[in-house]
Parts: sequence; structure tokens; C-alpha cells
Amino acid sequence: MADDWLILHAGALGDLILTIQLALRLPGVNGSSKLHILSRSDPGDLSNCRPAVSRQSIEGLGLHRLYAESDESPPDQLRELVAGRHVLNALADVDSVVHRRLRLLGPQAVYSFDPRPEPGLNTHITTQWQHELQRQGLPFSNRVHRTRGSSTLRLPDGVCRRGRQAFELLGAGRQPILIHPGSGGRSKCWRLSSFLEVARRLGTASMPICFVVGPVELERWSVTELDAIRAEFPLINAPEPNELLGLLAGATAFVSNDCGPAHLAALVGTPTVTIFGPTSPTIWRPLGPNARVVAGDPASHPDDWGISLEGVVSEVMACVADADRSS
Repeated sequence: MADDWLILHAGALGDLILTIQLALRLPGVNGSSKLHILSRSDPGDLSNCRPAVSRQSIEGLGLHRLYAESDESPPDQLRELVAGRHVLNALADVDSVVHRRLRLLGPQAVYSFDPRPEPGLNTHITTQWQHELQRQGLPFSNRVHRTRGSSTLRLPDGVCRRGRQAFELLGAGRQPILIHPGSGGRSKCWRLSSFLEVARRLGTASMPICFVVGPVELERWSVTELDAIRAEFPLINAPEPNELLGLLAGATAFVSNDCGPAHLAALVGTPTVTIFGPTSPTIWRPLGPNARVVAGDPASHPDDWGISLEGVVSEVMACVADADRSS
């Protein structure tokens, strides 16, 4: 099978990362392979990884024309990207007009799946996607999600080094535990006061701490909330994609809600502890060799989701210890 794939994706960062991890299990994909992604979300520069993952924005490519039932031809640039390639289409399923129109652009082969979870799904979303692709004739290996090599990318040393230098400039230590208390949806956010208390307890255990927030938090959160973080810990505001990638790679561990950066951290092999509330970790957990989850129940415990602070601290310390043993 081919080791050079074109991947079409229009979803959020977390879904994109899971699609990349699915692609790492495609037949023929190995350390020397090339994955070219057309996407809305930007994971940062992964072009020097093994396998190499290059990314191009979907803006201006005319992907919307793939959804049209008319005979209007897609732009020549899109045709050039698709022609002769093996295409993994995460825009719509195999019975869609998108799949049919992609086939008219001259690919070597097109495999399509609907990225949305099926009703009643009780397994990881990538398992659903893989089963759909297998029905289209793609043979997958039996490698397990969590094993290194099937779910992570090998980053150049320079990426980790830049992240560590950024932490040092902030006075956060060389390799702190990086905490992200936000998410794209506010309902997915464990309360900030709990994250702060987890950080205090980790600091008491002599673990350096740094916080990071994204554009969503800067827009939605009050000055009081952001100042509560700055009063005790270094805080990084809305890093650019390449900067975020370096920070995640350079951190000792990453602690967060269910969010895109948690999946990106797991992709590059950083130990992660992800806190789940309204979303299902069975379906959406990050995939990595040291990716842990703590699940709560907002319906029964709307205030703290029934999550033990000490339980989160223990998970963080355990994943750091596991990383130390394997290094």
C-alpha cells in the first residue's frame, strides 16, 4: 500500500490529531512516509517528524465545491493535489457526494468516513473510523492504540529545546508541568479553582508549574480569572501553533480538560492527564503511550464533577514517574 497520503479534514484540532493517529496505522505508513493534510486547524509544523506530516490550509482550495451536486468543477489547485494520490477523506462518508466528486479528480484511491460518532457508540472514535475504512478494503494492522509508534510522532530535538527555553525565559523552570484550564466549550471546563489547587499541591511536591490559555479563554474569561492564575504561576497567553507545539513537547506533563492541545500533547509523546466531564473518555480520550484520563460526572456533581483533587494529583505524579522510568 501507499506510504504517501493526502488527508482532507475540516474539523477541530482534537479531531484532526485523532485522524493523524488513525493515518499512522494505515498500511504502508512508517517512519519514512509522508502525510499531506488539508485542514482548517493548525497543529504546528510537523514536517520534520517521522513520519513527515505537512499541512496546508483549506482556505482558498474550494473544498465547498465538493459538496455541490452541480457539474461545476473544483479548482485546478485541488485537482492537482488529489490526482494520483491515495486520499483519506474525513469530510463525509463513502456514500456522499463529496466521495463521488473526489473520485472524479483522478486519485489513485479514495477512502472516506463520517467523523461523527454513531448513536450509542461505546468504543473509541478511531475504532469506528477504522472499521468503516476496513469495509472499504483498507487492511489495518493489529497494533494497539497506546503503543509508541502507532500513536505518536517523533519530533526533532530542536522543537523540545525551543519549548524548554521558552519556559526558562518565563521563570517556569526548564520542564514544568503545563496546565491548560480551558477548552473550546465552557461546559467541558473543570472549575479553575480546582486546577489552581492541583497546581499548588504539585508545587508543594517540588514540581514546577506553568499555565497556558488560548484565544478562547482570553475572549471569554474575566480579568479576575486570568489574574488569579498570574498571581501564583507563570501564564502563557494564546501561543501560536508552532510555539504551542514546542511547549507541549518540552513539558514534563500536560494537564487539561478535554481539548485539542491534549490530543496534540499525546501525539508528540508528552505524558498527559485529561479531565473529562460532559464528554465521554471512552470515545474521545487522547491516544498515547502515557495518556491518562480522570472522568467526572457533571450531572450528579455540577460543582466539582465529583473529581478528587488528590486523585488528579496522583495521576499526574504517576504519569511523570512512568515517563522517568521509560526515559
